Amino acid sequence: MAEKLLRIEEVALLVDASTQTINNWYRWKAIHPEHPLAQKLPDYEQSGPRQKRFWKKSDIWSITEFKNSIPHGRGGILGEITQKKLRRKKENVTTESIGE
Repeated sequence: MAEKLLRIEEVALLVDASTQTINNWYRWKAIHPEHPLAQKLPDYEQSGPRQKRFWKKSDIWSITEFKNSIPHGRGGILGEITQKKLRRKKENVTTESIGE
């Protein structure tokens, strides 16, 4: 019998994280696939590039382990993903004040 596959919403409930947070984790993993922490995140199943993603129920343990081991906060490893908008705003303010 095949293992039950879970959608991102179900994974989010089981690991106590938002779907946006899980998306950020996998965005970061795509940029840093060789990082030891990125290798803790299990690969998901997807039938096409813009199709729904599915995780195995057994992947929940690995995702929880990743969640508990990443450094948090602005200075954490995910800052380049989660702070993009903030950085752009700061760059715009700096550029505007130089142009005056």
